[in-house]
Amino acid sequence: MEALVKILFKLSEQIKDPNYKPRLVSPGEVETRRHNLVPVLQKLPARSYCDECGSAVWPLLQTIYECKTCTHIVHVQCLDRLSRKCVGAWLHPLEEDDSTVFNGTILHTICPEISLVEQNYRCAECGIKLHPNSGHRLCDYLGEWFCPACHWGYTSPIPARILHNWDFTPMMVSQAAYQYLGMMRKKPMIDLEKIGSSLTIVAVELSSVVRQRRTVLEMKSYLTLCREAISMKLLRKLEERQHFVDSEFIYTFQDLIDIHSGLLGTWLSQILESWQDHILNCILCRAKGFVCELCTEKEELLFPFTLGTETCPDCSAVFHRECYRQAEVCPRCERKKERNLSKLTTSSQ
Repeated sequence: MEALVKILFKLSEQIKDPNYKPRLVSPGEVETRRHNLVPVLQKLPARSYCDECGSAVWPLLQTIYECKTCTHIVHVQCLDRLSRKCVGAWLHPLEEDDSTVFNGTILHTICPEISLVEQNYRCAECGIKLHPNSGHRLCDYLGEWFCPACHWGYTSPIPARILHNWDFTPMMVSQAAYQYLGMMRKKPMIDLEKIGSSLTIVAVELSSVVRQRRTVLEMKSYLTLCREAISMKLLRKLEERQHFVDSEFIYTFQDLIDIHSGLLGTWLSQILESWQDHILNCILCRAKGFVCELCTEKEELLFPFTLGTETCPDCSAVFHRECYRQAEVCPRCERKKERNLSKLTTSSQ
């Protein structure tokens, strides 16, 4: 009774929240174990199996349900014995005890292997008794043991092993962990500045993408102020990875996989090449360029993304790298100081 009161109270608080958006219930939708199951009315992209009984599913011949949140697939006759709670339940929290490892974050530490004795010889998910010949398997993401019904031997790269060792070897994970990692694959949750800043030293492909990400933000400052770039929708080229134009250090799990395969670096190079071509040939963007005030090369137009340049951290002026490193002070900053000093002197008189 007390648990029901807590759920009703939390629902009432959500409804009062002006930002609360109720979930739309589709026709035929079934809600159980925090799953939002809807009938599958078309052929699945690959051969699939029921996540409860393990047998094949045939959407054109059988009534099949799939969870809109975690893609859990079940036969209609398996709905009554649905055991696994939705790994995406954290998206719509109702209970106080929703704090599990599937809470909307990604584990950044390699989980130590827990012995069967510590698990009391029971499956970490369903609690069935395990014995030496039960075929139990270890989940590398959680570090726990599962029975064959909860662990089918599916493999996935482990985020913690990538962040610590740049190791993309697929490791066996439980069905719940496999669903969760698939759901979190494209969510920008990994801050390399806080978690794996040293990775750029050992991973050449990552350091290259880090430089490209920095160039994205440098070019963004020109494209957002150019009406021609806005009309051409150049920034929309990064629409599928919106976090690239919001921050320099945030990555998704899929980003790291694409960096390792080389796909992301190639994709970014093509976009940056088109952006640079626009900036260098656009009158409006060229008007915001710089000339090096520390040397005689006054005809060369410089931008923050130009190779061999240095940007002043205080006033954002751009100089040749060699000129800037030999100079004692930034001439633009000095002019600003003199101008401010002159205003103070005038106001005091």
